Amino acid sequence: MNTNNVEKHRLIPAGILFPFILLTSLFFIWAVPNNMTDTMLAAFKRIMSLTDTETAWIQVVCYLLGYGFFALPGAIYIKKRTFKSGVQMGLLLCIVGSILFYPAMLVNNISSPLSFATYLFAIFVMFAGLSVLETSTNAYVYALGDPTTATRRLNFSQSFNPFGALAGALASQIFVLSQLNTLTAGERAHLSESELTTIQNGELNAVTMAYLILGVVMLVVLLLIIFTKMPKAQDDDKSLNLKATWGRLRKNKNYIWGVIAQFFYVGAQIAVWSFMIRYAMHQLDFDSVIVTLGANPSQDAIIGALRHVEPVAGGFYALCEFLGLDAMLPRTAEQAAATYYVLSLVLFVLGRFICTWLMKYTRPVNILSGLGILAVICSFLTIYGEGFIGVYALMGISGCMSAMFPTIYGLGMRGLGDDTKIAGSGMVMAIAGAALLTQMQGILSDQVGSIKFAYWVPAIAFIIITYYSLTIARSKKLGNGK
Repeated sequence: MNTNNVEKHRLIPAGILFPFILLTSLFFIWAVPNNMTDTMLAAFKRIMSLTDTETAWIQVVCYLLGYGFFALPGAIYIKKRTFKSGVQMGLLLCIVGSILFYPAMLVNNISSPLSFATYLFAIFVMFAGLSVLETSTNAYVYALGDPTTATRRLNFSQSFNPFGALAGALASQIFVLSQLNTLTAGERAHLSESELTTIQNGELNAVTMAYLILGVVMLVVLLLIIFTKMPKAQDDDKSLNLKATWGRLRKNKNYIWGVIAQFFYVGAQIAVWSFMIRYAMHQLDFDSVIVTLGANPSQDAIIGALRHVEPVAGGFYALCEFLGLDAMLPRTAEQAAATYYVLSLVLFVLGRFICTWLMKYTRPVNILSGLGILAVICSFLTIYGEGFIGVYALMGISGCMSAMFPTIYGLGMRGLGDDTKIAGSGMVMAIAGAALLTQMQGILSDQVGSIKFAYWVPAIAFIIITYYSLTIARSKKLGNGK
């Protein structure tokens, strides 16, 4: 009797270990392009001399057109077919998107604006695939086994996501940003068309190869899933009255505010990370430091000059040299600034584990409130701090963001009963906030001529999240309309 009970409540049902490993690997895999693409704003800004508003279109394509428009079709697709079919469709779209990076590179020989537009289309296809993949895989893992262990099982798989984020940041730093030419937009403007195209083609080749390699990895995983007997997971909630469900959810103040808070959180996260490289370059004036070294400076000269800009980077370079990680040492201003992005993701990972541990001793809503208040303080320091103080504060925001997404999700979904599954789609659609807030930040930066001032956008988002955590999320009345 006891043996059967233990077997029933296993985190991973017996006999499906390898399929579960495949599914869990996807949480790592889809984080890689998400975080590689964050650094692409800095890369394309350098390569094609774009404005902040123009580079922000990358995130609009990713999170509004990709995630925002394809989450619901993905849910409908797996509802009509199977979870495995949804996973396969998501991976296939991602692979097609990665392949499209190659013709986008070739188009640069015709027109740089057309090439950028083609890259945006490739990114759109990839992120449409990521939306379907994430929708399918989350639901698959959740439904794969005993319902009493579903949340814990999903959290276990999601724990690999931050490591994928870190891998994506490292890959973009080593294989893309390190390959960028150090010429500024002003210096590129004085080059002949053929000289500029030659430089751009070399830089775009680095971008393209990184995504093609990612596509090959996804192809391998897709083939493994196709030829692996995947376990069945049934969704027993097939017939739903959507009109009645949405009617109840619309009256649930806690849920509506939860979706609003999630919208602003995802927007703030992507806004913070998308312009982090740009912010660090501005605050620490890396371009000017490198320019003083003369034409075509050696990497040793660049590292020697950057080592003394502020102590954290100097310590990071020393650690990389000690460990033999020469690929992590900067060759360009963008790669030097990406050091802070990598360290921010390390804080993000550490923060998630620390907050998970703290939840044994305090309520999640208290943790969210504390993180929100700290994020607002760090945002103000980012806006008004000078030099490395502002950069450190911006890194600190990543630590504050670590537990926000799952905590907001959990608080917003409380007490929904049979409406929980449909309510979850609203939380997924909130990812579109990344597109709006990033674009607003890019426009604000261009209009006022200050990337620092543009960080008022995520600051306001964190104020809204903190308001939710201090007021509505604490209400014990979770019924509809209360």
